[in-house]
Amino acid sequence: MTARRNPASLTDVVLGLLLLVAGTLIIGGAWLQAIPSRAALGAFLLVAGGVGVLGALVGRTSAGFFSEITSAALSAVLGIVILRYPDVPLDTLFLVAASLFLVNGIVRVASASEFPALRGTFLIGGAASLALGAAVVTDAVQPSLTLLGILVGIELVVDGVSALLIGRHEHPSRSSR
Repeated sequence: MTARRNPASLTDVVLGLLLLVAGTLIIGGAWLQAIPSRAALGAFLLVAGGVGVLGALVGRTSAGFFSEITSAALSAVLGIVILRYPDVPLDTLFLVAASLFLVNGIVRVASASEFPALRGTFLIGGAASLALGAAVVTDAVQPSLTLLGILVGIELVVDGVSALLIGRHEHPSRSSR
């Protein structure tokens, strides 16, 4: 008898691919300085966050639900902050981004204890997010719009890879417990 995949797995894979593409586009745009303004970065984050929230809600039986929805919602919030307050200094935006990275890292590390089969995925993703947050908080990086785009893009790539790995893992639906 073959094991049936949880429908949330497909949602995780699709969401992972979308986040991976979004992160890669943001990193590439920032690296090539093709993201000319804060407004473009904010709009991109708002859309990516909205898609992420929708994907997490559709696949709400997924093992990565809380990690995915937290990350997506915080990405959308960062996008809203960038769009709503265009004159805020970059230092402030970096601190908002650092809080996003740190909260995502903590949620992923906490998720590792809840889902032993996905422990490595959550721990590596959490460590990457915590490292990004620590780099910003400790002033290890100099604030610039280009660097903000690169760091946020890296976070979205981490989100995408995590969602892909969660989607590949066969796990029972929470609703069947």
